[in-house]
Amino acid sequence: MTENEDACEIINKMKLTMTTGKKWGSSTDDPIRLNIGEHSWDLDHPFCDDFEKGKTDVFDLDIPEGLTSDWFQYFCFKKDHPIVGDKWLLTGVKLEINDRVIYESGELEIWFDGSITQWCVPDFDYGKCRGNVSPDFDVKH
Repeated sequence: MTENEDACEIINKMKLTMTTGKKWGSSTDDPIRLNIGEHSWDLDHPFCDDFEKGKTDVFDLDIPEGLTSDWFQYFCFKKDHPIVGDKWLLTGVKLEINDRVIYESGELEIWFDGSITQWCVPDFDYGKCRGNVSPDFDVKH
């Protein structure tokens, strides 16, 4: 690591944009949770249908005090309360931190169903100033 790569960035702002697929059965009413290292966010706009077919949802995430890039050991999504037959198709994700795009892919086709309830972005390398850590979705923060 270079000197700049080793420094951990202070996080002041995070924005997550997610697109649900347009195929039949793509939408879900199940809760979706974002897990990034030591913190998780329930992705929900109150009184709004999130994750509907063909829809893009934008979430301005609350920043916990003291959040730095070293918390970002992985970048994962989990569909809670998996119900057989209630699928969700994730086709696009963009994560902006401090007004800078950290990750973006509009070429996804990730189906969440009764057997697959979580997905982590492969080769996510933002915030590796602490080394690699595996996600533990049984711990809620």
